Amino acid sequence: MTSPAPIAAEPLSDVVPVDLAAWTNWLQEQVDPLWRPGEWSQQAWFFDGDVDNPRTAASRCITASCWTLMPSRNLFCRHCLEAHRTSTLNREEFAATYLRPRRNRTQRGAEREPCVLERPSGRCERPAYSGALCRTHYSRWRRRPNQQVSVEEWLASTTAEPLQAKPTCIVRGCFNQRVVSGLCNSHLQSWDRAKRFSDATRDPEQWAYQAATRLLTNQFTLRALAEPVRWEFLYGLQQRDARGGVIEPTAARQLARRLEGVPSLLAVDVESFVGGIVTQHNLVALIRETVRVLRRASLSFRGLAPTDADTWDLGWMDLRSTALGGRRYRPGQVDASAIRQPWLREVIKTWATTVSLDSGRFKRVFAACVVASDALHARPGGGQDYTKLRFADMQAVFTAMSRIRRGTDDELASRSWRQYSFGCFLEIIDFGRKTDMLTGMPGSFDRDKTLILQPEETNEDAAGRSVPEPVIAQLDAHLALMGAAFSYGEMERADIELMMQTAYLVLRDTGRRPIEVTSLRLKCLETREDESTLIWDNVKKRRYGRKLPITRETAAVIRTWQARRRQLEVPSRSRKYLFPSITDRSGFAHMGASSLANAMREWVAAIPVLLSDELDEHGSRMPFDRTLIFPYAFRHAYAQRHADAGVPVDVLKELMDHRSIVTTMSYYQVSLKRKREAITTMRKHSVDRSGRPAPFTSTTDYEAQSVAVPFGNCREPSNVKAGGKACAIRFQCAGCGFYRPDPSYLPAIEEHVNDLRADRETAKAMDADDFVVRNLGDQITAFTNVADTMRDRLGSLPQDEREEIEEASAVLRKVRATRDHKLLPLTVIRKETPDAC
Repeated sequence: MTSPAPIAAEPLSDVVPVDLAAWTNWLQEQVDPLWRPGEWSQQAWFFDGDVDNPRTAASRCITASCWTLMPSRNLFCRHCLEAHRTSTLNREEFAATYLRPRRNRTQRGAEREPCVLERPSGRCERPAYSGALCRTHYSRWRRRPNQQVSVEEWLASTTAEPLQAKPTCIVRGCFNQRVVSGLCNSHLQSWDRAKRFSDATRDPEQWAYQAATRLLTNQFTLRALAEPVRWEFLYGLQQRDARGGVIEPTAARQLARRLEGVPSLLAVDVESFVGGIVTQHNLVALIRETVRVLRRASLSFRGLAPTDADTWDLGWMDLRSTALGGRRYRPGQVDASAIRQPWLREVIKTWATTVSLDSGRFKRVFAACVVASDALHARPGGGQDYTKLRFADMQAVFTAMSRIRRGTDDELASRSWRQYSFGCFLEIIDFGRKTDMLTGMPGSFDRDKTLILQPEETNEDAAGRSVPEPVIAQLDAHLALMGAAFSYGEMERADIELMMQTAYLVLRDTGRRPIEVTSLRLKCLETREDESTLIWDNVKKRRYGRKLPITRETAAVIRTWQARRRQLEVPSRSRKYLFPSITDRSGFAHMGASSLANAMREWVAAIPVLLSDELDEHGSRMPFDRTLIFPYAFRHAYAQRHADAGVPVDVLKELMDHRSIVTTMSYYQVSLKRKREAITTMRKHSVDRSGRPAPFTSTTDYEAQSVAVPFGNCREPSNVKAGGKACAIRFQCAGCGFYRPDPSYLPAIEEHVNDLRADRETAKAMDADDFVVRNLGDQITAFTNVADTMRDRLGSLPQDEREEIEEASAVLRKVRATRDHKLLPLTVIRKETPDAC
């Protein structure tokens, strides 16, 4: 057996290239000197973003009269937001009509009203200095002959006229009004010194931008960075702009401040760098993307291709994003050295750079090829020469694929996933054959009909993926913690908590998929005659405008959030959705399912104690595995809840919006063992029509000598023989001596009593004969007596025995719900094609 061949390509190094000057010169040749005209000044290394440019993440407050700059679009500033909350106008009306008061600012930045001196010609425009007067008028008031005259009296008698405002220093943040050439004396001296001892610009306005004490929201400068870092940062920004990304001045300014003193971005350890700024997502994303772009550029600088290194960064391979909204998440890396055969590595490289695919699919195919590579490496010859591969080698690959395990719990992966992985490897082999990269590969090393995994046997006793109802009750008890520590853009804490709690309750009560909950429209409720219906979209199967009946409590929860949601400032793309996205640049126009999953994960982790129904050796309840609580599990819990309640399978099929009843039937699976245990418990609690105990002697007697009718068991021989279809008195069970109900039929009896009451009222309205009305009333009385008797008997039992009966009742109701929905073996009959005339 030969050892795996080494990779000849130079591995990627994270250190600074040896010739830093050559690297800087190479970057200078790559950048566009005319990039972003009107925004970027190459001479001053200064970016002054155009707030009207949609590719720049800066804009004015949406209030027409406001001048405040915001880091993203379609937002109110804090002042206008507070004013809007106290107004009665909607968002559009307020933005168009509100007049924000203007105030002058002193050099220290404190807000001051203008001088109070006012004449018919206008008001003094200079800021108040003392006693509500500007400095000039204050001096004149202090020099008055009569020292006892107040400011008000002096204003009424003086002939002083309003003064125009003096020009202030052009350095942003400096309000000194004693200026020469646009600069105050202090900044003028600084500019003179800079011109003598550095290469400072001769243009005072450009220098003022560089010397600004406070940059605006739409501005950043790279002048303070080391020379190589300037060009690296600029190259990364231009590459981001070229791929259609948005330039975020706020993130760029913060990153530039953190990079002061760094010799080169290639020397930055990204994980350590972002360790203390994990909450600033835009800043983290910018440094990750910039370093990734530069490392790819460093390969080009050294004359290498992205796939010549041992480690392939998938961000370098121009793979499409897997996100529906177009947002690119961190693509990750793969270790190319894990593919031990050079020919297989070359085929994968060519396939990845030739076929249009997304990063998610590439990762799956690469993982499958790693498994195949390991299997071939264990064969004689190590799979190094593809011309010597035979069917036995393909069988070894198939065997390895059939043993793939999940990384989370080391359990065997699903059959579909293992078969899919084998297909991914075969796809690479087919590509190599078609492109003549594998000329000479034997035909025996190919797919074969024998290389198919056998169908898996269904284990009816296996635990489902649903969250147990006792655990859900514990979650509900700690509902106040949901969203308590979760960050969601600029949304207030109370709004985040209410939004996440609403999403959880809708998820729990409706059983919709997570993406179907997060994508609900703002107008998702329809109410008729005090009954509410949820309007939702089946995103998975592309069936839209579906309707689901919901309880009044669930509808009330949604309406509460709707009222709060209409008062919030949300991204413009999210205005028609119930749960808004974080920003306008999010992957979805609404909340992503991942945000709900992350909030739920933090919530579950914050709950002090979560217990399961399992007992340890000391009889104490064991902790519940919190990893089993995730959004999709509540869909299973919803279905299981209805199946355990005995809801007919065809009804649950419609509630779940399944196309095939086979999918719904999985929630009704009850093993023979569980069924017999339930019958053993329930047979002892059967009663007759008068409510007197009438237990069955055995489980066989319960099943073989009785038949389940809608409201209980029947022991009448001819009806038992006919499978419950030969009742002589037409299912007036409460008056029959063969009637044997048990507690598992209580829901059905209660429903039947309600139907009988409705029928009696209808009969009275139809002026039916007395015997019809009397018969219905007698049935109501008889069934009610049976139900009340069983409830009284249950109430007198110990708590543990009542719980045992309730569990057995759920099992038997589930069995009966599917009794009339057995799947029959069908044979497809092919129609013969008629001969052509």
